[in-house]
Amino acid sequence: MNNELPLVSIIVPVYKVEKYLNQCVESIINQTYQNLEIILIDDGSPDNCGQLIDGWAKRDERIVALHQKNGGLSAARNTGLDNCHGEWLAFVDSDDYVAKDYIEKMLKAAMRDHTNLVISHYYEVDEISGEQINIKHNPAKVYNIDEFWKLYYSPEGNFVPLVVAWDKLYAREVFEERRYAVGLVHEDEEIIFDVVKNAHRISVISDNLYYYRVNRSGSIMANINASSEIDQAILEIKKTRAADLMHNEFWDGALVATEDLMLEAINIRSTINSDIARAFYSEIIPIAKQNQRILRQYGYKFGWKQRIYLRTPALVCCLKRIKRDIKNLF
Repeated sequence: MNNELPLVSIIVPVYKVEKYLNQCVESIINQTYQNLEIILIDDGSPDNCGQLIDGWAKRDERIVALHQKNGGLSAARNTGLDNCHGEWLAFVDSDDYVAKDYIEKMLKAAMRDHTNLVISHYYEVDEISGEQINIKHNPAKVYNIDEFWKLYYSPEGNFVPLVVAWDKLYAREVFEERRYAVGLVHEDEEIIFDVVKNAHRISVISDNLYYYRVNRSGSIMANINASSEIDQAILEIKKTRAADLMHNEFWDGALVATEDLMLEAINIRSTINSDIARAFYSEIIPIAKQNQRILRQYGYKFGWKQRIYLRTPALVCCLKRIKRDIKNLF
């Protein structure tokens, strides 16, 4: 390895991707930036992935093959984090692949902008049609923490490339004392607050450097139970994030996170008649009102729509239900 260039560790969790693994690994070993440590983690895959990563490790000295009992995506990523040595880190899902300059372009942006986190963009690759879909781009610039959260919650932005683990380059210290929550479906959503807080400054670049497969049977996302009325895990994450932004005095971020949380509570209460919906609404509205009072002291105001909603939330819920019922009649 070239010790004059920073070592970049690429962490690849591997599970039931025998069909896609070789393309993924080939896209990594053929990077224009070559000073890499490539960590392939066989997460107890029942197919031939374990043998495949062992074969790759024999062919390329930069590849490290690790094997563990199945623990899920977060556990595999954590194993990679615990065993990597790079100054910089990147994640690639093993059913996806990356552009040949995936690492080079992001590392150049980090050096140019003096940032600890670089976020690129990606193509969705439809597994059925083969079509490459160019997803909505976020403005390319350097963001501080508050600016990042304003973009994250903005209807003009695209939060997906901001939150996922892949399509990013991280300085090692971003994960120094942080790991992914094992057993949580929304692990990227759960960890992103600390990732951004630890990074301080974030570069968003306009390049599409990642190829993300969609409509793939057997993927984690394809197997998520979509029938549940309320995703309690994501609601808890949103509640915790708003509290963390308030506690750390990231006021711009706290404002938009609280508005989002309050609107979520009202929408759920007005569309779902359940104990969970009522309990979430009853918990969140007082929190939103308290946050509003604190934010106002620092010169931050909710938008006019949010102020009206928070002043008369029960009425808003009632009107939304009436509107929905009328719409269903026609």
